[in-house]
Amino acid sequence: MNKSEWEKNIKKFAETLSHPAWGHHHSERVLKLSIHLAKKQNHDIDIDSIIAASYIHDVGAFPEYRVNDMDHSDRSIDLAEEILVNRHFPVEKIKIVKDVIKGHMFYRKPSSRIESIIFHDSDVLDFMGFIGVTRILAIVGLDDWTPDLKSAVRLIKKFRKELYGKLHTPLAKEIGKAREKEMEQFITKLSSETNDLKYI
Repeated sequence: MNKSEWEKNIKKFAETLSHPAWGHHHSERVLKLSIHLAKKQNHDIDIDSIIAASYIHDVGAFPEYRVNDMDHSDRSIDLAEEILVNRHFPVEKIKIVKDVIKGHMFYRKPSSRIESIIFHDSDVLDFMGFIGVTRILAIVGLDDWTPDLKSAVRLIKKFRKELYGKLHTPLAKEIGKAREKEMEQFITKLSSETNDLKYI
């Protein structure tokens, strides 16, 4: 099966995973940003593995696939081979996809593979800036990270302080600085309109 077929099949699967913060739109953003970071920094990456990882890296977070007390990244790795083989992804590249998924979260360190580093940076950046704020606000009441609005704002403040330090590549850090400022702008404006966040 050619690339266009397996890519279409995996993308179609990803589109069934609907969520306001880590659904298929998040996958598309991370894919596009990973390609941008690689291209602009002259990194030669295995694009097939990035495509596959983009579409399935969060699958373990969805109720129909989640396992209690298991990190969603690890669950996604467990599911990766079956999902990819069934959609005719090249078997010899599944190991790379699993490596990329393993280190994608901000609280994990990517391996030394450039694909893992680039993908990690892209996923972290999608939790920063106005898109990051939007994603966090979108899960208020839906996720244990954000049971209410005040907890969501606390998480935004925490991410503004901490996520930049999780970035690895120079271009990701450049983008991260701009997104950090966007988060600060949001917090400052919200504070001014809510008596220093007391009335939210």
